[in-house]
Amino acid sequence: MSIVQMAHSSHRHGLRRHQRGDRGWIALIKIWWRRMQDRRTLATMSDQSLRDIGISRYEAYYEASKPFWRD
Repeated sequence: MSIVQMAHSSHRHGLRRHQRGDRGWIALIKIWWRRMQDRRTLATMSDQSLRDIGISRYEAYYEASKPFWRD
C-alpha cells in the first residue's frame, strides 16, 4: 500500500478483522510493518513532495505520529 493509499484509505486493518490462524497473524504483521515504514517515510518527506501527493504538513505529521497498529 502506498503512502497516498494509506493516507486516504477507508479500508481498516486491525487485530479484530483478521483470522486467528498463522496466516492471519502473518498478514497482520506485514500490514503493521508496511504501515510503520510508510509513516517513517511520510515524516521525512519535503513540503514539495507532500504537495505533490496532496497532503498537508499537518496531515503528514498526524499520520506519522500514529502508532503502527492504528489505521
